[in-house]
Amino acid sequence: MTVSTRLAWKGLQTDRMPVFLGYDQTERMIAALLDRACTWQPDAVVGIARGGLVPASMAAGLLALHLAMIGFDRPTGTVEWIGAPPDAGRILLVDDGCSTGGTMRAVRTALLAEGRDCLTLAVVHDPEVTGYVPDLSHPLRALWRFPWERGEATPTGRARRATGDGPDRATEAPFHGLDLDGVFLPDVPSAVYEADLAAAVAQRHDTAPHDILPHFDPARAVVITGRPEMDRALTEEWLARHGHAALRVECRPDSMPHETTLIARYKAAAATRVGCTHFVESDPAQTILIAAHAPHLVVSWWSAAEARAFLVGAAASPGVANKIGRPDET
Repeated sequence: MTVSTRLAWKGLQTDRMPVFLGYDQTERMIAALLDRACTWQPDAVVGIARGGLVPASMAAGLLALHLAMIGFDRPTGTVEWIGAPPDAGRILLVDDGCSTGGTMRAVRTALLAEGRDCLTLAVVHDPEVTGYVPDLSHPLRALWRFPWERGEATPTGRARRATGDGPDRATEAPFHGLDLDGVFLPDVPSAVYEADLAAAVAQRHDTAPHDILPHFDPARAVVITGRPEMDRALTEEWLARHGHAALRVECRPDSMPHETTLIARYKAAAATRVGCTHFVESDPAQTILIAAHAPHLVVSWWSAAEARAFLVGAAASPGVANKIGRPDET
């Protein structure tokens, strides 16, 4: 298969909303591929670390076979067993996905050189860019994301991938998106805004922050607020005054109405564009909508009253997901 070397990893296109393949769906997709594997009768399943370990464990469980692990070092091209190699001649080699296909092809070549037979399985492959199509796999042209690879989309993860290098866990630590009002400081009641907008903004600007904030690394975080762009200067000044000058701020467009569904959609899109792995929201309704629209994020509702976060999972109904407050809708 000939593939243009000019085609870059699709995760570098920051406006792409990925297709999230969760644990349950991944297991079903693997199960759908295993009829041929059963006919081929492998002696063992081998997972490529790190991404292939979860799907390999699923495949080994479904097939009731021994599971082994193997690693591939991209800079050196070295393939090494992690732990004892299996006493097996027929190997089902598993990875989570083939975007370029370089890892799967290199490990397969190494196993063949050891005198083993090898059947390859990846949950998904991108037929537009991969240089190797696994024996068993689902084609997926969209950008995909598994739960165990959220970190490759962080700013540092993307910067590494932009150089042509593969993923590296050193660049993939959590990157948090944080709501502002309700998380950093108490919300001003909506009735105050309705009565006197200028007075409400002044009150908000003079409000002290909460004593307890969610845990985040200031070097790996961004504030994504429903405040309009016109409030950016005041917002940045407030953050700086209270010791958060280093935090980047994302504000909604001035033209966007202050409507829960629209703001939630904006926050989900902004967090994806920036490269967040986690999002902390103070408004319960927005939390649910963000989680539904961006299941690739770890979304939490922050209760300032209890000073704790509650992890939230949600899914939009079919046909509704694309209607959850699109930023271009007015």
